[in-house]
Amino acid sequence: MGALWRGRNSMMTPFGKAVRHIRIEHEMLLGNMADILGISAAYASQIENGKRPIPTGYFEKIVNLFRLNQLQAAELQQRAVESTSTFTIEVPASSRIQDRMLANELATEFARLTPEAKSRIHKIVRGE
Repeated sequence: MGALWRGRNSMMTPFGKAVRHIRIEHEMLLGNMADILGISAAYASQIENGKRPIPTGYFEKIVNLFRLNQLQAAELQQRAVESTSTFTIEVPASSRIQDRMLANELATEFARLTPEAKSRIHKIVRGE
């Protein structure tokens, strides 16, 4: 039984492991958490097990539900980023064409950027 459990658990994402740990720490069953979040237990389980992507707003709901402090929220956010391979850049319909082109270029060319270029972009985004 132990080996089977480890096998299933090894497929979990860092985010799923962190949410499960937080939930268990707060002595909350998966079904109870799902009810509070307004989703099915099956869907919450699929998110926790990495079979479904983290839905928009889910991270914030977990932070609020468990009243995570700033450090805990930052750690959970890092786990969410580690667990995500696809990111969306929302560009409002009223945006300038240059903004749309920039978002498209970032999405399509990201993998080809050098580490130095990524570092420069990171500094720009953080206002450094």
